[in-house]
Amino acid sequence: MRVIEAIRRELEPLNAEIRAALRPSREALVKFVANQLYIVPHDLKALSAAMAKAREPDEYRFVKTLVDGDYNALQLLWELAEEVGVSFSWDALDPSAVAYTHFLSWLAVNGTMGDLAVAMTVNLPVWGENCLALARWAKEQGYKRLGFLEMFAGPYDQLEAAAEAIAQRYLDWGRYRFVAKAIQRYELEFWRSVSG
Repeated sequence: MRVIEAIRRELEPLNAEIRAALRPSREALVKFVANQLYIVPHDLKALSAAMAKAREPDEYRFVKTLVDGDYNALQLLWELAEEVGVSFSWDALDPSAVAYTHFLSWLAVNGTMGDLAVAMTVNLPVWGENCLALARWAKEQGYKRLGFLEMFAGPYDQLEAAAEAIAQRYLDWGRYRFVAKAIQRYELEFWRSVSG
């Protein structure tokens, strides 16, 4: 049985809540960008630290793909932030919105490579769907520098295939269910925070 597919099926009710949590608006876009200006750099640092756990060639490639993706995302986020008129501010951060990146840092230190593989791929479709929905709204409002929101559209086939092989290698259903449920709860809190 494919690990990521099975866990994603189990999480479908939670993923439905995540989809429903987004309510696009100017305020939501500003909050989204303000919190992502904290999240993306810290995700990048956590993933860089996670490289130390890699043992097999495919694990190095997987983490390098994630690091490269977050580095590219950061460049696009800065472009979006400039257009929206948002700069980094500690005062703009919502602890509920940024909890996701703190959990990713915990995974980098305490998780297995299998945990990381599951956590980083299980939520991609729902994250991508919400980002695209926000991008569509932003485009209708005249925003143009939406590469950050659009880069998560998928497909994720190659990344998921790499993650699946790693998840199988470290197979631990109990850990994976916890990690996936936790990261998706943090994802839900992010969307509720920026949309509330």
